[in-house]
This record gives sequence, structure tokens and C-alpha cells, in this order.
Amino acid sequence: MALLNNTAVLAAAAAFVSWVIVSRVRTWYRLCHIPGPPIAAWSILWIFRHQISGRMCIRMKAICEQYGPVTRIGPNWVICNDPAEIRRIWSVHSGYQRSPWYKGFRFDPSQDSVLTANENKAHHFIRSQLLSGYNGVLNNQEKPVDEQVVKMLGVIERKYVSDSVVGVRPMDMGKTFLHFTQDATAAVGFGQSFGYIEADRDIFGGMAALEAMMLPVQLLALFPPLLALLKTPPIMALLPKPTESQGLGRLLGLIKAHVDERYGETKVQGTDVLQRFVESKLSRAQVEAEGLVMMIGGTDTTATALRCAVFYIATNASVCRRLQGEVDAASLTVARPVIADSEAKRLLYLQAVIKEVLRIWPPITGLMPKISSNDDVICGVKVPAGTNVAWAPFGIMRNRALFGDDADRFEPQRWLDAEPARLKEMEAVQGLAFAAGTRWECLGRRMAYMELGKVLFELFLRYDFTMTDPIKPFEWINHGFTVHEHMNVTITKRRLGVAV
Repeated sequence: MALLNNTAVLAAAAAFVSWVIVSRVRTWYRLCHIPGPPIAAWSILWIFRHQISGRMCIRMKAICEQYGPVTRIGPNWVICNDPAEIRRIWSVHSGYQRSPWYKGFRFDPSQDSVLTANENKAHHFIRSQLLSGYNGVLNNQEKPVDEQVVKMLGVIERKYVSDSVVGVRPMDMGKTFLHFTQDATAAVGFGQSFGYIEADRDIFGGMAALEAMMLPVQLLALFPPLLALLKTPPIMALLPKPTESQGLGRLLGLIKAHVDERYGETKVQGTDVLQRFVESKLSRAQVEAEGLVMMIGGTDTTATALRCAVFYIATNASVCRRLQGEVDAASLTVARPVIADSEAKRLLYLQAVIKEVLRIWPPITGLMPKISSNDDVICGVKVPAGTNVAWAPFGIMRNRALFGDDADRFEPQRWLDAEPARLKEMEAVQGLAFAAGTRWECLGRRMAYMELGKVLFELFLRYDFTMTDPIKPFEWINHGFTVHEHMNVTITKRRLGVAV
């Protein structure tokens, strides 16, 4: 009997090992015709390693340059750096949808949002309910943004302007601009800022908590089956709670308090984005979830673009002179104390600078994989149904065939010199920084452009900027979003007699 039992155990073990081997070989075989790092055919470790390094965004560009426009980076993953193909895959009628990877970004494990809904119909429904809120921003929410711009300028004037009397007082752009975008988004979204600008610090520790979550979330998203564990009671007990006084829990509490006011017995009425959400067909839980998405999605991305813009302008003398010349001339006729969005959009060089910043360093650089239930051909390569198709943002945004041989260089003039047909193509590809023109276009894209135009105009009208340490201007790490540290800039007043 013992012999029979041992034989059964050995047979079961052999069957299991055989199943594992066959499964692995089948997984390898389905994409074996697509080149890539050898380890990627068998394991997710290639993605895992480069995610941890914080340099995945530039590694994706390099790997496609090495292996081709479609490169295998995992057992069921490919990456594409062809702009035309990514535009097709992300288009409304492509047949693609988000992969389960997006579920890793649920801040409430039981609740999907416009950020995490991967089934097209579900995503479309949520998005349709949010449109009126986001689209109303430019119509009647410009004033709250202006108020936050004025507050930020006041902080800079009081604390960070350097001169021969007070000496050098560096400003860390990695922090100050994030404080601004947090308050601007809160003012537009909830009718009042959260106080980051006045305090000039991360008053609740919420931003630090979100930055700390970036890497774990990116890694967890690579293993969709593990996401079910987030719904278990032991894990749920560890998640941030709205009752907490610090960290992400405090941010959740602020959002919940605003939502509660709109649904309470007195039902406070607002003229902000949140009110449009409340008036939609979304449930109360969904409204809370979308409030958090608005605060996260509308802050880090714009803050990244702002600090990159100041860096690239400050380190390119000809660009800075050209921009300030345009700003100075316009300052005599535009609205004061903050330029109107419509006026900023008429300043061609300012708009060229904004486009170039978003191209040279896209604010969102995650894998953002899409899948199709049908086989596809991408760049002449057959890609089986169910394959995760990621994009290589730096490869796409620095495509030499489209943007020129100097695509790796910051040059706003390219947007003014391009022929109309080429310019249209360039704008379509650059727009992918916010997924413009696709099914998944960022709802806050227009507000981001508005903030960029206003802030850059007012900053370069008033001040000159130099990197405090030109040898090592900053440190950075990227886990889907870019975090800049020690991005210190020295600010001095311009002395041109320009009215501000």
C-alpha cells in the first residue's frame, strides 16, 4: 500500500511538473517570433527589474532601438514605439481595451474609476458622466486657478527671491509646484483649496504617501491575480482610512467631507467639478472615487510638466530670451494680475514651449498596456489576441522620422517651422502625452494646458531662473510618474520695468 501511495505521489508530481513545462513552453512559443531580451520570453523579471530601477521610461526607448519597433518584454508582453501604431491601438474603434494591469491602481479595491475601468463599455459610461464636470472647467473655473497662481507668486516673493541683500534662497520646484497643482485642482474640483500653497509644505503627508505608493502599485499591477487579495479583510484593514489624520487617509477624509456635504440633509450646492459629479448618474461611492482620481491625476502630471518647463527654459538661453520677449510684449495688453487662458493660447512661442515640454518629457510614462480579443498585426508583426501591448513614451515622443534628427533636444521652434501637414501629425503624436484623440483621453488635459500657460507666463514675466547646482541640477526617479528631488532653482527679479 505504501508503495502504491508513493507511486501516486510521484505520478502526481510528475504530472504537475509536466503541466508547468508544457504551459511555459506554450507561453514562450506564442510570442517566440518577436525579438527581445532572452529572459523576457520566460519571465516577468525584465519588467520587474527595470520598474524597480526607476528608469523604466528611458529603458523602454532603448530596448526598442535595440530589438525593433515591437519588442517582447515579458511572457505575454510586447512594447511598441511606433507612433502611428500606438495611435491606431488607442483609437476608439481599434477593438482594444485596457488590460487587467489597470486594476492595480484601484485605491478602493472594490470600486472602479475612470482610471481603472478596463472594459470599454464600463469606462465609457463613467467617462460620459464626468465630462460635464471637466468640460466646465474652462468656462467658469478659471478664477480659482488664478487665485492659486497669485498665492504661489506671493510665496515665491516672500521666501524664494534671491538678491545681494538676502543671499541665495533656492526653491525646490519638486515641492512648490506640486503644492500649487494640489491647491489649484482642489479649488476647481471642490470649491476651495486644501492649504498647501499657504503652508508651502506637505501639510498632511499625503503627497509623500502617494509617492511612496508608486512603485508598489506599479509592481502589483504586473500580477493581476494578486489583486484579489486586496479585497480580503486582513489587507482591507491595512488600507488608508478617511478617519486618519495624516497621509493618504487624511486626503481621503477631505474628499469624503466635501462629498458628504453635497449628499447631506442640507445638500450644499456648489459650482465646482464635484457638483457636476454629484448631479450625474454615478453612485455616491463612485463620486468619492472620482474625487480622489481628480486629485491624483490632475496634480503630479501638471507639476512634472511645470518643473520640466522651468528647467528646460532656464538652461536654454535662446529659448528663455525668446519667451521673455513675447511675454514682455504681451504684458502691456493682457489681463492682470494673471493672464487669461484665451490670451495665453494666442502667444505662439509660449504654446510651442508647452508642446515641446510635454514632448521631451511626457508627464505620464507608465506601461499603459492594451489588449485585444483578436489577433493583430503591429508594424508587420503578428501579435496574438490577449497580449499586453505597452507603449514606449520616450521612443514615440522622440521619433526622429517625425520630429527631426534633433528629436532628443529641447527646441520649441520646431512647432513654428513645421509645414501644416507635418505640424498636424506632430501635434497628434505629442497629444498622446495626455492620450488626446483616443478612447482614454485625459479628462483634465485642457485644465493642465491652462495652468501651464498661466504659470509660465507669470513666472518668466517677473523672474529669471538658474539651476542652483548646474552640475547636478536634480535627482529623479520614475514609476509611471516622475518624482524630482532637490530640484533647486535660484530666482531673481527681472529689472525691465515691465508692469506686472
